[in-house]
Amino acid sequence: MICNKKRNIKRGISLIEIVLYITLLGGASVLIANFLIQTVSAYERAYAEREVISNARLMLENINKSIGQANEVYAPTSRFNQDSGQLSLITQLNTTVGHTTAYVDFWVDNGRLWTRQEGGGETAISAASVRVVKFHLEQIAQGLNREAVKVTIQVDSASRFPTSITLNSTTAIRGNY
Repeated sequence: MICNKKRNIKRGISLIEIVLYITLLGGASVLIANFLIQTVSAYERAYAEREVISNARLMLENINKSIGQANEVYAPTSRFNQDSGQLSLITQLNTTVGHTTAYVDFWVDNGRLWTRQEGGGETAISAASVRVVKFHLEQIAQGLNREAVKVTIQVDSASRFPTSITLNSTTAIRGNY
């Protein structure tokens, strides 16, 4: 007679298999985490660049619009040929009651570009996420008593990613035409 003996085979996971699974899972986790960190970093860098560019353009457009609408530069309070200049303009827009002209000022304080219109308060033009490191103004005398202002503005990112842009623009003063 042949005796059939059933073998008791224990099914389970050995210690070697557990160590192997943990090693593979740890390696995959490190790769996924590294990919996510790089993706977030690239997004933050691109966001900082867009923030710097859009703020610099907005500031320059605002200044150019005011220069183009101005009658003349108010020389006693304007500071030209300095990296931290100030521009004061005389305009006929937004005048107060009883006045035919008004003043508009632009200046940099603590890395932010500010403006003030006569009869109004100070308003920051630049966002807190950027720093204006250069606000250079040049008064340009063109022929036939025409005047223009060249504006150079350098804006840096206030985030952990070093991003910078420098924009230049020259705008003629309307009052000279």
